[in-house]
Amino acid sequence: MKIALIAHLKFPIAEPFHGGLEMHTHCLTQELMARGHEVILFALSASDPSFQIIEPTLNAVEKEGAVDLFQQEPGFGLEFVNKFHAYLDVVTTIQRGDFDIVHNNSLHFLPLSLAHTLGCPMVTTLHCPPFPSLQSGVILARPYLGNQFVAVSQSIAQQWAADITHCKVIHNGIQVDRWHASTAGTPGTAFWYGRFCPEKGPEYAIQAAKQAGYKLRLAGSIYDQDYFDREIAPRLDEDVQYVGHLDHRDICREAGRAAVGLFTSTWDEPFGLVLPEMLACGTPVVSFDSGAAGEILDDSCGIIVPKRNVAAMAAAMPRAAALDRAACRRRAEFHFPVGRMITDYERLYQKLVPQVPALPTVTSVLRSSVGVVA
Repeated sequence: MKIALIAHLKFPIAEPFHGGLEMHTHCLTQELMARGHEVILFALSASDPSFQIIEPTLNAVEKEGAVDLFQQEPGFGLEFVNKFHAYLDVVTTIQRGDFDIVHNNSLHFLPLSLAHTLGCPMVTTLHCPPFPSLQSGVILARPYLGNQFVAVSQSIAQQWAADITHCKVIHNGIQVDRWHASTAGTPGTAFWYGRFCPEKGPEYAIQAAKQAGYKLRLAGSIYDQDYFDREIAPRLDEDVQYVGHLDHRDICREAGRAAVGLFTSTWDEPFGLVLPEMLACGTPVVSFDSGAAGEILDDSCGIIVPKRNVAAMAAAMPRAAALDRAACRRRAEFHFPVGRMITDYERLYQKLVPQVPALPTVTSVLRSSVGVVA
């Protein structure tokens, strides 16, 4: 198949990944290519050079001009206009591209709202809870039978139930073979990694580690510098160290040598790719009861405690560290392999493609509506 894969346009789809969405998009592109599909990735040009990448026009309007008639609208500014233009550029490029199917990973409302104009079906993966602009796109896309929504967890599917009558669940998968399992972690050590921002809650990992008497290493991108400077930097010392924004190899090494991993998301985490990644390294996890955590962890590989309950997390750390590391690896291998995820998406693509006829582009719709003969 010829597949158009729409990434979001905030960060490159390349290592070191800024978060799970970038990792998922990279993995999806790589694995679909490996199965012989032609994948065109609409993403920032700094994305993985091994991919076929089309970067849309990002800065159509480079500076403020005359007084904008909509300048009093909240959030309506240069950045909004340019992002809108960029995704419209993606849509018009797809209309001309003779694609078999579109996989939408963008989180932007515009590809959804124009799904019916693309001439092929669209699969939209929901990576986050409902928010107003994405809800708008979902509402506009619902009447189009060629659009299929996929949730990355049962938790997210339930949150979207009021807006979407049918949402298939396909759990995220990881390239388990790239995560090398260790048979033993260093006693009294813990590892946390992710984006440094309030909803990921790394300050709770620090508090729990100190309370449990564990040394802690933290890694990831500093998404919110003010938050990092206020909540994280003052807590760093000899026993609690920030080791940087690491690539895959270094993350694997750090996770594998830790006795326990910590997962402290304070929002309802849509999936939490770091969970199966740590399990693939053989590292048991203590997790807040956040979103999909209960779909990923079971008693063989982790312990779930209430959100923000530092005492409960600290008490669970030695118990989790005593779990069978081989069982952690098996959990990742059997339940979250990337091959299962890709096969599920391929089956969905194949179900959609033969049933949906070619549809008119925006241009032809406009022409017919005003009586213009091409």
